[in-house]
Amino acid sequence: MDRQTLGASEESFVPLKKRGEKRKDKETINSKIIEVGDNINEVAKMLIVKHKLSNDMDACMDKLETLGWEELDAKYQTALLLFGESVDIRKVWLRLKPHSCELWVKNAGAKYGLF
Repeated sequence: MDRQTLGASEESFVPLKKRGEKRKDKETINSKIIEVGDNINEVAKMLIVKHKLSNDMDACMDKLETLGWEELDAKYQTALLLFGESVDIRKVWLRLKPHSCELWVKNAGAKYGLF
């Protein structure tokens, strides 16, 4: 019996992969798994940084509330503006002693033409 008799075409007779090819495929899959793991790690790091920034903002707002400034006070509004400017500004704010916060906000506000 030949292939024609069995109804099979030559295309259906594909030789099995050699061991070396199987190993190479497995290594490729493993490297892709490692790559995906690295990408997940990077996303996790970004989320951690974002979460820290959120905590940073919460700490700034908590400190601002302790100063007793009204929400419509120019100092309060300037502080909010500054908090949105950068992480570094929020870091400075969090390190300031409460008695120097007002002067710092007024000086920063003057820089922006708010005072």
